[in-house]
Amino acid sequence: MEIKDYITDQSVFHIDKPDKLGVMAELVKHALTLGKVSDPEDFRQAVLEREALVSTGIGLGVAIPHARLTCISDFFIVVGILKSPVDWDAIDHKPVSIVFLIGGPEYSHGAYLQLLARIITVVKNDGKLDKLMKAGTAGDLAALF
Repeated sequence: MEIKDYITDQSVFHIDKPDKLGVMAELVKHALTLGKVSDPEDFRQAVLEREALVSTGIGLGVAIPHARLTCISDFFIVVGILKSPVDWDAIDHKPVSIVFLIGGPEYSHGAYLQLLARIITVVKNDGKLDKLMKAGTAGDLAALF
């Protein structure tokens, strides 16, 4: 399972929303546009319920909201590059500039953890994180994986 198989030019886009709820709504809408979710409202609600448990703002300007549902057949990642940083209640109390939305099958916990670990590995690499934050296009960001 490689991140580059999930992050493509089509799955990365810029978002201009002032808050976390607006950003998440745009990410879910994009997942619907890409045909990744069949019921965007159920998926959005699952993402919000997960977010209510504990913030998915992992620090360093990155958030990784996620949900797994029985109606999703395969994992996907949608990446939002935020035009302006947004408060996400992150663990380091810093605003978020890039969001990786992960969706997947409800009973694929191991595969989900692999995807999450691979994203975190890239994010924790200072050189790669800097390049992610400065990615001008979807292709630039996708190429980093």
